Amino acid sequence: MGGQTAVTAAVDALYRVVLADERLSDYFQGLDLGRLKGHMVALLSQVLGGPAEYTGRDLRGAHLGLGVVPAHYDLVGAYLLGILAGLGADDDVLAAVRGVLRESAADVVE
Repeated sequence: MGGQTAVTAAVDALYRVVLADERLSDYFQGLDLGRLKGHMVALLSQVLGGPAEYTGRDLRGAHLGLGVVPAHYDLVGAYLLGILAGLGADDDVLAAVRGVLRESAADVVE
């Protein structure tokens, strides 16, 4: 997909969109966005076949108590897929991300 630079650009774009969406922005109040973005870059890089450098909490622990509802999880996933497609991700990459989103939903949604 273009390596670390492309993944970082995708994550930066994702957080710009998510933080601008009033349905989602409250989830991120009081969080260290720099740290969160770093974790997301590492996680997304790993999902896309890059090095396994993600060292953050497991998804369930990281999202426990946030009250993430299915519609909001799906919205963030749609934003991510749209951003990746806009950056030129091919169908294989998009399919891999869709698969991870499906597999991860139970760990994020309450």
